[in-house]
Amino acid sequence: MDQAKWLVTGANGFLGANAGHFLNQKNVTAIGLTRDAAAVQFDSTIHVDLKNPGELAAAIRESTPSVILHCAAISSHEDCERNPELAIRVNAEATREAARAAQETHAQLIYISTDSVFSGTRGNYTELDPTDPFSVYGTTKLLGEQYARVETHALIIRTNFFGWSTTGTRSILEFFHTNLENHNPIHGFTDVTTTSLYVPTLLDYIWQLVQGDNTGIFHVTSRDPLTKYEFGQQVAQAWDLDSNNLTPTHSDQPRNISLNTSKLATTLNAQIQSQVEGIQLARRDFGTFHP
Repeated sequence: MDQAKWLVTGANGFLGANAGHFLNQKNVTAIGLTRDAAAVQFDSTIHVDLKNPGELAAAIRESTPSVILHCAAISSHEDCERNPELAIRVNAEATREAARAAQETHAQLIYISTDSVFSGTRGNYTELDPTDPFSVYGTTKLLGEQYARVETHALIIRTNFFGWSTTGTRSILEFFHTNLENHNPIHGFTDVTTTSLYVPTLLDYIWQLVQGDNTGIFHVTSRDPLTKYEFGQQVAQAWDLDSNNLTPTHSDQPRNISLNTSKLATTLNAQIQSQVEGIQLARRDFGTFHP
């Protein structure tokens, strides 16, 4: 398919900014869609408030992208719990409008979903497992999935990711690295397990899936589950930091929301990156990568 023009929603967010950096390395025009400030990693910026989902659809119809990478969302579990109506409008209804506009303009919609569509009672979830979200955030993102599938032939990416952000405060990697480097006492959950993936690798896998004209649901995470505590230990090891300030602890809401990546590995004909490998790449990029 023609991939000459990408529109990235949430272009100043954690994933969106990284996407702009990634697309700069590709032979495409990258348009960043944000609510206010310019998206510096992009060729141009469109300002849209997703509280009014119709604005997003209008921007898509006007800019006629080949591919829409829909990253924008209210991603804070706490914010979604406090204002579920707004979460529905932004996470679900805006996705429905984006999907409708994508179908009308013959654009490929990539919807960034989450591992939080599962409850976390067992982990190693496949794309065929029944969904059972544990939060308003997960519920609204799942509704966005459903809208995307009904309205167009979307590529739905369920994921969990870490990396470097413009603020230095947006990912679990930055949390552990900053605190361990500053010798701050911190805790790591031994009973919260994920399969988080390094963001540049996530974007590369998405790129490959789009190149292959894939649609439907894909779990795009690392291949190996780690607890939050184990992740912190790996960060300490990668930077040769003292892990004695990292204390194992139990969560009030233990869960295992690790995802199975067998479908992704088969589709890409590749061994999927591990979390330890991703942390090592993040160490390589430290100080030189600025999304």
